[in-house]
Amino acid sequence: MLSGELLNLNTHRKAAKVGMSVTLATACLTALNMKNKPMKQLHVASSIAFVGFALYHAGLYDNGIFKNMIIKAQKDQSVKKRLSKSKKS
Repeated sequence: MLSGELLNLNTHRKAAKVGMSVTLATACLTALNMKNKPMKQLHVASSIAFVGFALYHAGLYDNGIFKNMIIKAQKDQSVKKRLSKSKKS
């Protein structure tokens, strides 16, 4: 079950932005040495990762799928807390 910072939408947004920044920088730096096979492979991998982080980032805004999942998990957790408090009383 998700809890704490994992249910914080801003934490997810920051993580997506950091991931996008790191993978974009890696893709740009490896583009300078494409004749080297390991660098070419790293370039392709970081470019694919960048696209993944960009999709994740987009899903955290407006009516995105990841935003909706986090909000639903927050609601579920608050309902469970209320139910457990009412059972204890």
